[in-house]
Amino acid sequence: MNSKLEKFKDPGYKPDENTKTEIEQLNKEGESLSGFQLKFADLKKADLVDANLTSCELKRANLSNASMYGANLEGANLFKADLEGTNLKNANLKNTELLGANFTNTKLHNVNWGEEGKIINELEAEKSQDFHVAQTKYKEAEEIYCAIRLTMQGQSLGDEASTVFIREMVCKRKQYPMYSLFRIMSKFADVTIGYGESLKRIIGSIFAVIFVSALLYGLEGVSYLGRTLGFFVDDLQQYGIWATLGDLFYFSVITFTTVGFGEITPIGPFGKFLTIFEGLLSGIILTVFIIAMYRKMMDR
Repeated sequence: MNSKLEKFKDPGYKPDENTKTEIEQLNKEGESLSGFQLKFADLKKADLVDANLTSCELKRANLSNASMYGANLEGANLFKADLEGTNLKNANLKNTELLGANFTNTKLHNVNWGEEGKIINELEAEKSQDFHVAQTKYKEAEEIYCAIRLTMQGQSLGDEASTVFIREMVCKRKQYPMYSLFRIMSKFADVTIGYGESLKRIIGSIFAVIFVSALLYGLEGVSYLGRTLGFFVDDLQQYGIWATLGDLFYFSVITFTTVGFGEITPIGPFGKFLTIFEGLLSGIILTVFIIAMYRKMMDR
């Protein structure tokens, strides 16, 4: 092994004023910096483009304004590292410890955070069988995601910030007991609207509410131009299943959109309650949809 590399891998190595220059030179020569012990190292403005820094010990290292475009930091320890102004575009941060790292003005476009965009703290929480240990790890992950999201929002990385925000909220949710009210409500918000960040889920929820409501209206029936529409044998034989479904769907759409022409009205108390509920729910979902659309447009 190259003697230059050996000293940096020694657990007892202490960085000095020459460390930055030596590290930059090794990287320019194409050497792997994997496993280097660089705790507290002053690597401010270091040129580490495309560097292989896998499993590096960079605890409390000063990497401010460093050029680390495309660097591979998989498995590295960046605990409380100073990443202010650091260029980490296209970097690999899979399984990297990021707790306490300073992400002020860090360039984070197209960073690989790991499997499904999950950082190591969240992955460790998922594997833990101890609720309190998992709770601590989820809290750490939430803190890291929050710091990353704020930095991304400041750089107009809307889509990436949205993805991180969802992970942040998932970690916040999982800090609560399994069947607690907050966790149930948070899960519902995730599935239905993606915490207000997923247009696909919001649109899917709109169609789901309209379709399910149409079916429920058919159980009790609605009044349409002097006749009753519903899932009743006589009605189905006379008008057919598809015509009945079409009219019920039409009623559900105008109720959801609050157009309400008045030609179709609910008959019983259940239908009236459902009409009110669908109208209120539509107001919430459509508001979230408009806000999400506005954010997407502003980020373009």
